[in-house]
Amino acid sequence: MKSLFIVSFFLLARQFLPADPGFIDPTGTYILTSPVKKNRITGHSGELRVRLLDSHKAVAVCFYINKGYPGYESGAFKDTLDYEENKVSWSPSNDSSCSVVFYFDENLVEVVEIYNDPRSGCGFGHGVFVPAVFRKSSNDIPVIQDLSTHGISS
Repeated sequence: MKSLFIVSFFLLARQFLPADPGFIDPTGTYILTSPVKKNRITGHSGELRVRLLDSHKAVAVCFYINKGYPGYESGAFKDTLDYEENKVSWSPSNDSSCSVVFYFDENLVEVVEIYNDPRSGCGFGHGVFVPAVFRKSSNDIPVIQDLSTHGISS
C-alpha cells in the first residue's frame, strides 16, 4: 500500500511541474547511494547506465538495484527500449502486470514502478525495487553490460 501511495504521489506531482523541458539526452551513468554503517550498506543502492541510440527514439539500458543489509538481495536487467518524452518504460517478459518507468531530467532520473499486483515485484525479489531518484554521475557514453554479476562499479 505504501508503494502504491508513493507511485501515485510521483505521478500526481509530475502534473504540477513546469512545462516539458524539451528533449533530454539521457546518455550517462546514474547512481543511487545509501548510507554505510559499520561497513554495511543500510539501504537501497543501484546503478543505471543509458546510451541514446542513433535514432534518438531508443536507448540501450542496463539497470541494477540492491536492497542492502542484511540480505543484499538485488535485481538487474539489460535491454533496448523506446525513448519518448524523456521517458523509458520496461516490463519483465514474464510479468505484463507491471512496469518500471524512468523519468529523465538533466541531472537525475526518477524511477517508479507501476503495477496491478503489489506482490508481483516486477521481476525483482521482494522488497528489492523501491521508487528512487538516481543522480547523474557521468555524461560519458557508458558500457552497456549485465550488471547483475558485477554490482555497482566505480
